[in-house]
Amino acid sequence: MNIIIIGGSIGGLCAGIALQEKGNQVNIYERSPGDMKDRGAGLVIQPDLMDYLIEKGIAPREVFGVPATQRQVLDDNGNTALIYPNDTIFTSWNYLWRRLKDFFPSANYFNGFELDKINDENGSVRAIFKNGEERTADLLIGADGFNSVVREYVAPNIHPLYAGYVAYRGLIPESELTKEEVAFFGDKFSIYSYENSHLLCYPVPGPNGELTEGKRLYNWVWYQNKTQKELDHLLTGKNGLKRDFTVPAGYLSKASQEDLNRTAYEQLPTVLRNRVLQTRQPFVQVILDMAVAQMYKGNVVVLGDAASLVRPHTASGTAKAYRDAITLAMNLEEHLDTQAALRFWSEQQLRHAKALTIHGQQLAARSGLGN
Repeated sequence: MNIIIIGGSIGGLCAGIALQEKGNQVNIYERSPGDMKDRGAGLVIQPDLMDYLIEKGIAPREVFGVPATQRQVLDDNGNTALIYPNDTIFTSWNYLWRRLKDFFPSANYFNGFELDKINDENGSVRAIFKNGEERTADLLIGADGFNSVVREYVAPNIHPLYAGYVAYRGLIPESELTKEEVAFFGDKFSIYSYENSHLLCYPVPGPNGELTEGKRLYNWVWYQNKTQKELDHLLTGKNGLKRDFTVPAGYLSKASQEDLNRTAYEQLPTVLRNRVLQTRQPFVQVILDMAVAQMYKGNVVVLGDAASLVRPHTASGTAKAYRDAITLAMNLEEHLDTQAALRFWSEQQLRHAKALTIHGQQLAARSGLGN
C-alpha cells in the first residue's frame, strides 16, 4: 500500500516506521522547513513505547532518559514531607523525536510541505500542498497535531476546547544549580500541591541528549487556573501577536512574565520559587480537550493529537500517539478489507482515548484545576 503521512512529529514517525515494517511504501510530509525543536520539554516515556523502541533497535535501553528512583512530596516550606520509591524514566520531546527521526529513512521524509486540500475519490487520495506540489496515495494519515488540517476533512468543526487552566513550563541547565540543589532534585520526581494548583519537576536529558549529571536539564511544570480574560492576556506575547494555544519560549510578554514571578513569590516555597525565577525563557501550554467521533473517513485517517487530546496528568499523550500508530499498522495487515480494518481500529482507539480523557479530567478535578 502507498501511504502518505501528514506530520513528522512523534506520532507520524511511529506510524511511518510501523507501516514501513509491514511492507508499505510510506512518505512523511512535514510543514516545518527544518528540524523540529523542543516541544513540551520533559515527558514520561511509558514502558510499552520503550520496549518497542528497544525491540526495533531504534534506541538502546541505557540511553532513554533520566530515571527517577524516588518520588518526593514537598510541604509548604519546600521540605520533603514524604518520599517513596519511583520507577519513572523521564525524557524530552526532542530527544525522543530525534531517535525516531534518525531511524526513519531520510529519503522518505520531506520538510516544507504544508497541506492545503485533500481529494479522496476513485479509491485513491490526493494531497495538495501549499507549495504547489501534489501527491497521490492509497491512504492518507493525519498526524498533524491538535491544529490538524486532516481532521477538518475527517471531522469538520471539531476543535480544541479550553479546559480552564494552563501549564507554565521551564527548563534550567543543571549546571546552574548548586550541589545542594542537584542533590535535592537529582534522581527524584518532586511535586508540590496546594489549593487549586500543583507544581512538579524532574531532570531530563540535556539539549543534545546528555545524560550525565551536570549536563542534564531541570524541567518544571506549574498548573494554574485562568479565566478566559486572563488567558487572552497571557496568549498575547511580547511582540503583540495573539496566539491560539501556546506561548513559545522567549515570547511571554513583560507583563505576563511579571505576573508569573509575582505569583511564584506569593504561592511557592523558596526552593521552587527560585527555579521559576531562575528560568530565562518559560513557556505556556494551554490545556485543552478534544475528541473526534470517528478516526477515519474513506481513505483518510487521523491519529494522535489530531484525533483526541488527553490531559497531561495522565502522562499518556505521546504513548497514545504511539499506540494509535502501531495498532493501525497491525489492523491494516490483519484485515484484507481496508475499510473494515479502519472501522475496527477506530472503535478500539476511541474507546482507549475516552478512558484516558476521563482519567485526566478526574486527576485535574482532584487538584481543583479547570472547569
